[in-house]
Amino acid sequence: MMWLAVHEEHLAGERALPPAAAHGLYLRRGTVALDGAALAEDSATARQGGGSLAGEGELWRFTLTREEPAQRHGLVLAHALARDPALPFVLRMDRVDFPPGAVTPKHGHAGPGIRRLLHGLLLAELGEERRRIAAGEAWFEPGPEPVIGRALAPGTAFIRCMALDAELLGQPSFRAWDAAEAAKPRGAQSRPFFDLLLQGLPT
Repeated sequence: MMWLAVHEEHLAGERALPPAAAHGLYLRRGTVALDGAALAEDSATARQGGGSLAGEGELWRFTLTREEPAQRHGLVLAHALARDPALPFVLRMDRVDFPPGAVTPKHGHAGPGIRRLLHGLLLAELGEERRRIAAGEAWFEPGPEPVIGRALAPGTAFIRCMALDAELLGQPSFRAWDAAEAAKPRGAQSRPFFDLLLQGLPT
């Protein structure tokens, strides 16, 4: 088993990344460098193992670990994944944007992930649950359960981090629920940040 979590980091100086982990780092705003290399706002980079963050800004840190994350300040959401941390997996992050009033077809995904709403307001049908999600809120999708997303405000967008089977490198995770749903427009646009094959989690 391993854990996927998202933390909100407000940097004002230097901070070390946990070494026994894989990280997806999204810089929402500010001027931040990872081991001396500047990060771009509204973009994400990946790091396996430790590193040093420096600067000032707001960073969303999606982290995969072997152990359950501590309930410390900055933890937004954590969820266990039924995956052997010693085996290869794909770490993928992207930004998903909805045009005004857009609705996705009913669908699932080929693996689990955490999403966090960046802007706007989203009505999500997650299996049997209907949930209004506001900016800053995060949620977990296991993958096989049906999902429908509906943008309720202009500029609705979320950041997504997924842990996928190794054979999905470079392949879409989206799975339309049936042929009728597959014929519908996707209703949202994905901007990939990275799609990396990792040889398990560091110890």
